[in-house]
Amino acid sequence: MHPEIFKIGKLVIHSYGFMLALSFLFGIWLATTRAKRSNLNPNVISDVGFWIIISAILGARFYYVILHFEEFKSNLTAIINPFQGGSVGIGGLVMYGGVIGAVLAGFLFFRLKKLPFLPYADAMAPAVGFGIFLTRIGCFLNGCCYGMPTKSWFGIDFPPISPAGHYQASSSATALIPSQLILSVGGLIIGITILLVSKRKSFPGFQFYLTVVMYAILRFSVDFTRFYEPSERIATLSHNQIVCIILFVIFLGLILKNFITTADPALVSVKDEASVSQKSTPPMKEEKGNHTEEVSQVEASREDATSSDEDETA
Repeated sequence: MHPEIFKIGKLVIHSYGFMLALSFLFGIWLATTRAKRSNLNPNVISDVGFWIIISAILGARFYYVILHFEEFKSNLTAIINPFQGGSVGIGGLVMYGGVIGAVLAGFLFFRLKKLPFLPYADAMAPAVGFGIFLTRIGCFLNGCCYGMPTKSWFGIDFPPISPAGHYQASSSATALIPSQLILSVGGLIIGITILLVSKRKSFPGFQFYLTVVMYAILRFSVDFTRFYEPSERIATLSHNQIVCIILFVIFLGLILKNFITTADPALVSVKDEASVSQKSTPPMKEEKGNHTEEVSQVEASREDATSSDEDETA
């Protein structure tokens, strides 16, 4: 474990902050490369990337503050003050808050710029998975976001100086579940999966929607191994698992809706048949009108013939 990479005076470069910055830089590079291949403007990625970074950090911070407000009751400036405890930096971020903040910032950016959101969201989608992979390594190096006690072979013995080690000692556990590494591997799988899926043609937004669905499943599952304070749980579920359920339902619904409306051949054929029947209806009425006119003409000719016969007889 290396919670601090190096120091420059009072400036401390934390491993989590370093991995977080690395994930943003790698994500912008990957999204820019994919945007070029999709004939999108790569400059838009760098522009929106700035606002996504700011919003992700703010979202992650305020999500943490909401969950741990008792820490800030006596000193509200500590919420945003980076100069605390003789060092520079802000400790206490929740990734889900960062994800929500980033998505909202991106959506608003494209709305204000009047640019299509979903194509660019697809270009950035795999970067989310790789970002999880990198930042969760930072969590492991920092000793935060740890799991519950375990006696399994994969358990990790954390040093006492870390938050995980402090909890491990207080609970008299021999090891803790490395929930950070499980999430990291899961993020890597998400990133690779989206890259593979992107090779097949699909509707706009599919890669973005699938990323959210996969992360919701991953986070919901891994949270059963995570340690949470009782105040952070609702019944047997964590607050993050509640958010996972909501996101899963919404984005899986969007995927199914698009598949049903754009990829179902049966519905397409029904629509085609309906349009054909509508087009063929007017000629049928016309034919009926022509037929009526022909009948009336025949009857008129018969009447003329009859009247001429009567004249001859007279």
